[in-house]
Amino acid sequence: MYNLFFYLYLSFSGVAAIISISMWIDYFRKIDVFEPEKIRNLVLAMLIGCITPFLSLYLYRLIHMAGYDLNGEFYNDLLYTIFAIGANEELSKIVGVLIVFRVFRNKINEPIDYLVYAGVTALGFSIVENFKYFNNYGIQIISTRAFYSALVHIINTTIIVYGFFRLKLFNKGNQYTNTILAFIASASSHGLFDFFLINNFLGPVTPFFATIVYLIGINFWVQMLNNANNYSQNFSYEKIHFSSNIFYRLLFWYLATLIFTIVYNMIVFDPKRALSYFFNSLSSDGLLLVIVILRASRFKIFYRKYFNVNIELPFYFTKNGDEDFKLLYLFPIKIRGESAYEYKLTTYLNKTVQLFPLSENETQIKEPLTVNLCDKILLNDDVIVYKAQHQNQTYYIKPKTNGDTETEQEHPIAGLFTLKVVYNQENEAVLSYKDLNFIEWIYVK
Repeated sequence: MYNLFFYLYLSFSGVAAIISISMWIDYFRKIDVFEPEKIRNLVLAMLIGCITPFLSLYLYRLIHMAGYDLNGEFYNDLLYTIFAIGANEELSKIVGVLIVFRVFRNKINEPIDYLVYAGVTALGFSIVENFKYFNNYGIQIISTRAFYSALVHIINTTIIVYGFFRLKLFNKGNQYTNTILAFIASASSHGLFDFFLINNFLGPVTPFFATIVYLIGINFWVQMLNNANNYSQNFSYEKIHFSSNIFYRLLFWYLATLIFTIVYNMIVFDPKRALSYFFNSLSSDGLLLVIVILRASRFKIFYRKYFNVNIELPFYFTKNGDEDFKLLYLFPIKIRGESAYEYKLTTYLNKTVQLFPLSENETQIKEPLTVNLCDKILLNDDVIVYKAQHQNQTYYIKPKTNGDTETEQEHPIAGLFTLKVVYNQENEAVLSYKDLNFIEWIYVK
């Protein structure tokens, strides 16, 4: 009976480890939209990454033989997590990345490929680590390992690879400076995340700072992926409509981890405890993980446009009527990047479309406007608008992002604007949402 339980538990641990990385392989396939890598190549890269934890363990042994370890003191633990954990594990994963890049040198032909293969190699490290954690602490930590620990490994390895190839791919910065700063950022980010979980120097609020490091890392990572896709030599606006698809797929994977945990807890414990853990997980991590999933599904798609990779949270307060939700029903919060509604009009770029008034009773448009949707513009305050030309008149169209966003016939609803007369149309780079004059609501057909 004991052997049966042991093998059952081992099987659950194995399946949990596979689930925890399958979502991210699926994710990489979806964001590599212009020329997706073959699954077998990604799986092989991940298997190569599975070797890297053993190099890290060897380095840990050397560090501990030298008498250096955690001891609960602030500065000792801070330096240990940054150098002995962060730098150690990131160097180990980079060895795997170098092997993967050598093996797949003929397959890596887009900027995004460098980041995809780096991320999948980091997953190999994560799956070995996760298997150990599942055996030590139980399957109920699967959501935490999948959405926190696995992603932390992906983010920090990607930072190093992005820094090393930043000059080559985007013609930005200096090779040595880029590489050194990227490694420092990666080791520090990894180390600080672990430090705030290990050293309880601020009491029960200390893990909150780990969450901040994690959220900043998420935003950092998506910005890097965003630039890589914008610079693809296979770039096409026709292929970019994946935001809502990615969101629902990641949401599916998150729910799959919760359901898997319920099944495990019902077998090992009892239904009451299983359901209790399920609802506790939703209440403690649900909002945070929805924010992460939303940010991971949103990009700013502009051909050959480079966005500076900034240290920012993945959300901000907005005053532009484009919020995703209101925190405490008072504070409008916008997740960075383009929502599915904001980029839907991208398929009409450089095409002729018709603009119809949403209300035929209250309209300044006497008949449908036939316009050429000639440009997509990111305003200074992070608002997406589309430039439309009608004879000698220039309009700006801002997609509606909340409430009713489509007509019953699924035509996108948008606000129709003109530029306020005091502003110069030739200097659109400095425009913000307040510089536009609202005319009325329309839908695009």
